[in-house]
Amino acid sequence: MNTLGLVSTQGLSTAAIGAVPATGLQLRIHDTIGSAHRLWVRGRLLDLPIDAPPQSSRWWKPWRGNNQLPAAIPLVHIQTQVAGKSLEANVPLGPHGEFEATFDIDLPPTRRGWRVARNQVTHLGTKREACGLVLTPPADAAGVAVVILPRSETMGADGLQRLAQSPVAALLAERIQGLQRGPGGRQPIFYVACVPPASDGIQAELALALTALGWPHGRIILLPTVPGQANGEIAAVIDRLRWLFAGELELSLLNVDPAAQDVVDNLTAAADRTAVRTVAAPASELGRPAFLPVIARARGPASRPIRAGHVTRHPLVFCHGMLACSMLRMQLSRDFNYFSGMGRLLEERGFRVLFPRVTPTGGVVERARQLRDQIRSWTDEPVNIVAHSMGGLDARYLISRLDMADRVRSLTTVATPHLGSYMADWFLANFRQRVPLLLALEAVGVSVDGFGDCRPAICRAFNSTTPDMPQVRYFSYGGDVPLARVTPMLRRAWDLLTPLEGPNDGLVSVKSARWGEHLGNVCADHFAQTPDGLFIHPEEDFDALGFFLSVVDDLARRGF
Repeated sequence: MNTLGLVSTQGLSTAAIGAVPATGLQLRIHDTIGSAHRLWVRGRLLDLPIDAPPQSSRWWKPWRGNNQLPAAIPLVHIQTQVAGKSLEANVPLGPHGEFEATFDIDLPPTRRGWRVARNQVTHLGTKREACGLVLTPPADAAGVAVVILPRSETMGADGLQRLAQSPVAALLAERIQGLQRGPGGRQPIFYVACVPPASDGIQAELALALTALGWPHGRIILLPTVPGQANGEIAAVIDRLRWLFAGELELSLLNVDPAAQDVVDNLTAAADRTAVRTVAAPASELGRPAFLPVIARARGPASRPIRAGHVTRHPLVFCHGMLACSMLRMQLSRDFNYFSGMGRLLEERGFRVLFPRVTPTGGVVERARQLRDQIRSWTDEPVNIVAHSMGGLDARYLISRLDMADRVRSLTTVATPHLGSYMADWFLANFRQRVPLLLALEAVGVSVDGFGDCRPAICRAFNSTTPDMPQVRYFSYGGDVPLARVTPMLRRAWDLLTPLEGPNDGLVSVKSARWGEHLGNVCADHFAQTPDGLFIHPEEDFDALGFFLSVVDDLARRGF
């Protein structure tokens, strides 16, 4: 664990920005980027308490001059759990709540190409958690490419539209595609974009603009900054990336921001300039000196917003099933939708997404009402719903019984017990009185009706009173997995369910999961189907993230 040697944390107080309790804090993780031996986490705490500077009433202060000791640097404690390891550090907190931490850690290769990290940040005794995806370069990567986007476009009100209308956009697309291919093989792309300090929602807009330009997909690193500090922020990010991949991958740099010339000059003049291979854009193509292709400004009113062809027309809502990852850990987090770790990746690709949080053990009616309220407060547009397990029953009730049929364009269910599951009957008959958690929840008035709502008899009644709506398209997937690939926690259930309902995923049979247009089955048990990767078979190699990306890509191709 270290902070790149930039700030020493020895002797610094953990008190920060006064003593006002940080009860309203919100945690946002911007980036969790890994290499084979290092990890870099960037984030921000929102709604920090702001204190006025301390006032002194001592009459002799003017006589003594300005010899006060500097105020203690505010610190936050960050704990990151990834790949079965727990990493901790105390790191400085910036004036706008921003923080970053760097760790030395050996990350073993993963066949999925991604892993989930759980980040917990503590400030003034208040803890906040957020899940995030750690994406590492593929094993066959020959290097890493960094593209500095023009701040005149990324920080302007209509700059992204001008960027898309640029006459040199196609030339830049070819140059960046060539950079991605690289002289020695494929290179993942990192786009560095300076944006205004308050820039919520620009991630998806920027991803759409880059896709419309035909530029390769890459990781977008946002730098909320003011114009006078942009070059320093850019230099710091490139320095972090150099550290992250030092001794592993060469860094190639393409600058598309004329105002970042000083950054490029300093890099090329550095003693270790071989660590960064700068890639010039020929003047003959762009009519400018190397490194400085300018995005021409289009005249006239801005065009309508851009929408990439592979992005869904309507926003996406991901509904979790009964229980969620944090409930299985016996704790109630603010963010207990096990799809939430996908958020950053989907937003970078231009999707608009919502991850609602409904009561983990409640019945369908209660959960569906909570789902309706969150969708209505989020958008007035129609939405596409992707639901796992019991979340599909919640969505069907929402559509048919809560007057939301005109607000939903499609429903895709994954391993939803539309016909119920024998395992719900068996569990309630054999284990309800033996599970302390359920008894404790009932004792304090928390509903556990969700277990009963998945019984076959209840689902038959549910289906008779909850018809499909003709204006909504229904799609479904099931789970069919052999016993050898079932996590030990579900093997008993698989044994009981197979002779009664046939192929299943350890909780829900394929027969019960079929609804609407059945698009196929996945070879993964019920736990492995979720992107959080909790309680999976030790040798499980099912790519849950890739599966759900293919689901939303299919919705986009269908025009939803």
